[in-house]
Amino acid sequence: MIPIRRLIATAAIATLVAMSTIGIARADDIPAPATIGTEQYLGGTFTMDRHLDGFDKPLTSNGDFVLSPTKGLVWRTLAPFPGTTILDDHGITRIDDQGNRDELARGDQFRQFVELISAVLAGNWQPLEQRFDIAKDTTEQGAWQVILTPKDGSTIQNQISKITATGTDFVENVRLEKPTGDHDAITLSDQALQDLPLPPEFADLLTGPVQ
Repeated sequence: MIPIRRLIATAAIATLVAMSTIGIARADDIPAPATIGTEQYLGGTFTMDRHLDGFDKPLTSNGDFVLSPTKGLVWRTLAPFPGTTILDDHGITRIDDQGNRDELARGDQFRQFVELISAVLAGNWQPLEQRFDIAKDTTEQGAWQVILTPKDGSTIQNQISKITATGTDFVENVRLEKPTGDHDAITLSDQALQDLPLPPEFADLLTGPVQ
């Protein structure tokens, strides 16, 4: 079985830094990100910097993605090494630059992981309340900031120390901290909501009934 930590790396989603408790506003005062409707999808580009212990510089990758509440998430890395990760109701699938599919994970445990990643990228915090303590604040630039800390006893606590997401209309920055001290920082850009169906190049990647 592939450990969740490796799946987090493969799916290119990360663990985030802590936030100061100074000036925390009431949750009701924090602006909410735009809602992705069931007949919509969110598309954009990403840059991910993976900071690993022992390396002076982060490992940087970039690409594009689409996220649909009903279809799934397609995370397509274009550089430095092309490859695509698909997260849907069936689990997690990796496709290499030759088009070969590798089913990394299937089952309820990994379906929960898919739901976690999709909820963070969509800025949908409600599904995460049972597994995370959630703190909300605003930054000096006026953006909202949400800190997700795994609850004591949560199985994900061994893999993720903290997730921090910031943004305005959409989630724009995500940082994951891991118990090892490594962390990933993701910047999401050029984001826009569109009506389904998905573009063919993305729709064709999804498997099973979510196509």
